[in-house]
Amino acid sequence: MSMNRKQIIEKLKEIFVTADDRNIDLIDNVSDSTHLINDLGLNSVSMLFFMIAAEEEFNIRFSDVGMNDLQTVGDVADYIEEKLK
Repeated sequence: MSMNRKQIIEKLKEIFVTADDRNIDLIDNVSDSTHLINDLGLNSVSMLFFMIAAEEEFNIRFSDVGMNDLQTVGDVADYIEEKLK
């Protein structure tokens, strides 16, 4: 699957809404620097749900990374871009 960064972030936004729709207004303005916990308010459960949904969406595994390694949307997009190569 070949996707550019913008497409990856758009898919991530869809997943964020599914994982936690309380902050739908914030999700519209998601950028690389958006912090998953501080800005989007993801907790450990919604973060886990988000990661599982992203694995399914992009057909990847977050096997060599911990939740603490992925702090921002940009971190997640970087990881996904690398996995899709």
